[in-house]
Amino acid sequence: MSLQKIIFSMFMFVLVVPLLSIASGPDEEPLPLGRVYPGDEGIEKDGRVLFVEDFEAGGVEDIVARWGQISKKANFSLSDDVHGKSAGRRSIRIAENGHLFTHPKGVDTMYARFYVKFHEKTGYVHHFVHLVADSDPKPWPKGGAGETPAGDEKFSTGIEPTGRWGKYPPPGVWNFYSYWHEMKTKWGSVFNGRQEPIQPGRWYCVEVMLKANSAPDKADGVQAFWVDGELYGRFDGFRWRTTDELKINTFWLLFYNTDQPARHNKDPKPESRVMEVWFDDIVIATEYIGPVVPKAGALNRQDRPDSISENAHGFDPESCLAAD
Repeated sequence: MSLQKIIFSMFMFVLVVPLLSIASGPDEEPLPLGRVYPGDEGIEKDGRVLFVEDFEAGGVEDIVARWGQISKKANFSLSDDVHGKSAGRRSIRIAENGHLFTHPKGVDTMYARFYVKFHEKTGYVHHFVHLVADSDPKPWPKGGAGETPAGDEKFSTGIEPTGRWGKYPPPGVWNFYSYWHEMKTKWGSVFNGRQEPIQPGRWYCVEVMLKANSAPDKADGVQAFWVDGELYGRFDGFRWRTTDELKINTFWLLFYNTDQPARHNKDPKPESRVMEVWFDDIVIATEYIGPVVPKAGALNRQDRPDSISENAHGFDPESCLAAD
């Protein structure tokens, strides 16, 4: 081998090895999936990814075919309003009420990331996006309000905006609304994270994690959520299920509205509200996804999430309140 080739080989070794260490050092957590796939390009091919929807392909009928079930299809429309990091050109808009519903593969830990924006004149929302473990999944959502599910049948959590009885302007702040066999009341339990008011008319990246308990007799289940890559709430100590056979297998993109939240929050002008929401860039996986990253930022770690095991909110029974 010539001296020139030897020098070139040494140069490449010095250059490439540090980059590989940055990407996934032996003592570091894996990179968020959003960083592994800048612009989300190719993320659907990763074995850790269960479902992807960016609303770029086809019309509403094609979207329904990919999901499996829709409610109030006439309230759905494709929009050219997208968030600043989007690699696409379209989002989905829901007016008044509606949902998309699908069953990814059942898992013990599920992460769901989505981008969302509420109308500038939004009111308070009744119920929002849910992750569900269901022992007998159907092609459509099931009821269950006011019913305590059996430990071998079902548990769920919803990431929802709440006004906290009028403390915050609509749509409010983010919180969890959870149902499981050990909840404190038959109307579910609320878990409050960081009380940062949601700004209407602004796109947010929201990610939810739901982790089942590792064994029927262990209370080590967890739920957590991030907003724009920042940990807003982590709650642990859950015995979500009484059998390992119950898996998290449902994603419910829900926008459900009634006049109840306006009454509970004493909204002085509910008739002026415009109940519309936009969603985009949905990814469901078994590992943390994180916000969409432009292709040029593939090795930039500044958007890594706060650790879900440190500086987070623990499971506090006092945070279990009646839902708005």
